[in-house]
Amino acid sequence: MKRLWPWMYLSLFAAAFLGGLSLLGRTQGHTNVDWVFVTVSFFGLLVFPPLAVGYARSRTSTRLPTASLSRGFRGGWWADPLQYLRVTSLLLGGMFLGSLFTLPHAASQDVMMVWWYAAMALGSTTGEFVALRTFRGSVA
Repeated sequence: MKRLWPWMYLSLFAAAFLGGLSLLGRTQGHTNVDWVFVTVSFFGLLVFPPLAVGYARSRTSTRLPTASLSRGFRGGWWADPLQYLRVTSLLLGGMFLGSLFTLPHAASQDVMMVWWYAAMALGSTTGEFVALRTFRGSVA
């Protein structure tokens, strides 16, 4: 089963990548992404991981397992928050990279969607790194 997990995560990344490709391939209709929304998304996803890991750490006396792409989940969100955060970063990164391929043909609102994906991917990845640095003594 351990050899299956990297392929599962690669499949999730590919699905998110394709989602980023197809989302910008059609008109968004009433979508209204602006810089305030992009900024709030970035800071929200930057702050959430350290808060989530801190809360999970306060609920247990054992060390939290480190995230790995070669294993599944160990329990629920609060038992293995770093694994869930890693998968979230993986999915957001895939969506952002997929959306980059549609950029040459994107309208102005679709370009804002690319910036939104970039803000979410960067915020999530940076927040995960901050959580790891802040709670490095609590991670196994």
